[in-house]
Amino acid sequence: NKVIGPYAKTKAEATQAVLEAVEQGLNAVVVHPSGIIGPYDNGNNHIVKLAKDYISGKLLAGVIGGYDFVDVRDVAKGCIAAVDKGEVGECYILSNRFFTVKELLEYMQIASNGPKKICVPISLAKIMLPMIEWIAKIKNKRPLFTKYSLYTLESNGHFSHEKATKALAYHPREMRTTIADTIHYLQGRQVPLLA
Repeated sequence: NKVIGPYAKTKAEATQAVLEAVEQGLNAVVVHPSGIIGPYDNGNNHIVKLAKDYISGKLLAGVIGGYDFVDVRDVAKGCIAAVDKGEVGECYILSNRFFTVKELLEYMQIASNGPKKICVPISLAKIMLPMIEWIAKIKNKRPLFTKYSLYTLESNGHFSHEKATKALAYHPREMRTTIADTIHYLQGRQVPLLA
């Protein structure tokens, strides 16, 4: 009841179901990834869509806000490590660190040698939201910003992966590498799958 949105609520309910099953003898661990981004996604993820819009020239501006984002490849490695090294019934946060949208856009600029983008206050994005959603509906596309994505960028996005680092030898990569690989993938270039 303390989390906002159907996505967060179903994650909390699923975690509770698994932990209750562990009490009945299930051999399981739980991983909690933060905001997953990275290559091999064709644009359904909000940040990957941001990158896609950036390199296509469709992105006018970002928003002031941020979240803890993590590379999908680090999450995959963390899941494998949780199976191999995790303790039954334990939960491990697979995160990286808090990144602002401005930082991510700067990494995109470096990776693509593209233009600098400004970030507008979330309050302005909220005012523009009905128009953004209307345009997306007309184009039959998912809007880059939604009420929930803006809420997320304003929420507490500061997590610690210290427990996973100690127990699972989990070490997320540099975000500029993740963004560069994402940009290169979207441009049709080959990028490392699990390196």
